[in-house]
Amino acid sequence: MEIVININNQSNGRDKLARLIQYASRLVWHQLERRNANKYSIDRIKSLENNLSSFRKVLRLGRCIDICYAALNTLHIEDPFLRISLTISKIAHALFLYADHIVWLTRSGFLKSDTDKWNRTANKFWLISIIANLARDFYEILQVLELSKSKFLKPTELLGSSVKSFDFHSSMKHFYALVNCHKDIFIDTAKNSCDIFIPLTALGVTKLSPSAVGTLGSLSSLAALMTIIKPITKLLPA
Repeated sequence: MEIVININNQSNGRDKLARLIQYASRLVWHQLERRNANKYSIDRIKSLENNLSSFRKVLRLGRCIDICYAALNTLHIEDPFLRISLTISKIAHALFLYADHIVWLTRSGFLKSDTDKWNRTANKFWLISIIANLARDFYEILQVLELSKSKFLKPTELLGSSVKSFDFHSSMKHFYALVNCHKDIFIDTAKNSCDIFIPLTALGVTKLSPSAVGTLGSLSSLAALMTIIKPITKLLPA
């Protein structure tokens, strides 16, 4: 109960919790649809998904300004790769939210615009943001691998040795220890790896089923919630 209260006390926590239920709903209604379940039940779950999507758009209203301001702080990061990737990610995310605001204002009847066009624009900026985040993740992973001196992390040594001399068990233990020591990097990588297929599917680049999108969205939402519940697992600078 304390965890739920902690999440609810933060707008970002409420957004991620609503996102988890939203994508889980997509997974559920598509599975019910495949099994020819009661149409009324399917429509109710679809309605829940749509309402949660609208709720999240309202919850994020104006956040594009906050993220633009945060992008100014990333310009002062010393590492050039982190500076560029994080700044691009934040600017793209801010533009994604701006386009998303336009979509919500149009659907609410406040503005008159092409919703489909703005939806595609939002997904394009979201995709750019995720790609920049993944580039940062892989950079962080390479940094960790560079610091490690284990044979598990030296492909040249592994290729030069015989298969029999390779201790798979000790390598797995080392890999587990590596992940355990750098949970922030691997959680962020897992989250972005799941997220990237959502805008790709929305843009028609990949053709995943609603069940697959719902599963990936739920997994990335759980990863994001983990960073709220345990701030130590959040990758910094963010």
